[in-house]
Amino acid sequence: MGQNVSNQLSRSRSWWTPALALQIALLAIVLGMHYRYVIGTMATVWRTNGDWSHGYIIPLFSLYYLYMRRDRMPAAIPDRGHTSRVAGAVIILGAFAVYSFSTFINPIDYLKSLSLVATIMGVVLMTCGWPMARWSWFAVAFLLFAVPLPQPVYVQMTMPLRFIAADVSSALLNFIPDMEAQPRGALVEYMYQAKPGTLDIEQACSGIRLMMTMMALGVAMAFVSERPVWQRLTMILCCVPIAIFCNIVRVTTTGFFVVFGRDDLARGFWHTMLGMSMLFIAFGLYGAISYVLNNLVVEADTQDDEPIQLVQGMTQ
Repeated sequence: MGQNVSNQLSRSRSWWTPALALQIALLAIVLGMHYRYVIGTMATVWRTNGDWSHGYIIPLFSLYYLYMRRDRMPAAIPDRGHTSRVAGAVIILGAFAVYSFSTFINPIDYLKSLSLVATIMGVVLMTCGWPMARWSWFAVAFLLFAVPLPQPVYVQMTMPLRFIAADVSSALLNFIPDMEAQPRGALVEYMYQAKPGTLDIEQACSGIRLMMTMMALGVAMAFVSERPVWQRLTMILCCVPIAIFCNIVRVTTTGFFVVFGRDDLARGFWHTMLGMSMLFIAFGLYGAISYVLNNLVVEADTQDDEPIQLVQGMTQ
């Protein structure tokens, strides 16, 4: 047995060999040059579109996640087999095919961005093998939250959220005395003290920005700590209702400001601060869900004092 262990260790090698470091550096340079247009396009969207301003944080969190799990990083593994190399090469070739299709046949920047994430995963698998791929897969997959969705898909996602915000906010506004509010699609028509008005739930107020941020936050919180799979799925599924709830609070509060003549609080700096405060509400809700899940199942103590005492009495 000792000989088998020594043979396995002899076939193992440390990750950071000079050859592997040079290989990774060269591949990083090649990927950076090949995907420089994709990376530049995404960075432009992050800088100019507030709905995707969180894109800068996503790669940083991926690196932070790997840092948190550095104790589980494989320090030495057996030499890579053909399986990991072939699998990594297949992923890279598939990503290149998607990139070529979205470049020469049907230009879609979103597919190019997806091919970038897939290529990173393929490079990790081909150069470092299965242990490193299993250790880093979540950090690579989390980069998908930084990929801006196609504009038509993005607009289609905002419409149901705008309708939900209009329906719920109009129902809440009706609790005000002398108020009659009625949703009309993405509009809320109201009559307050014989004065008519209209609230427009614009695309920026649909909650899609908050939903994207909450999805990234919920997935991050679900995987940062060790949890059973069902708890992680529960936290991920709670992302959408939490985002919708926070946006309803924001839209309804803005409606109250408009109705009561405080338009200065419904736009500009204060409106932005109101949106930022929703993040604290979301953090609180996620914290409450995490607390409930952590205390929902209490593991029973497997040691039984009575049998131990009985055994001790018998030995005496």
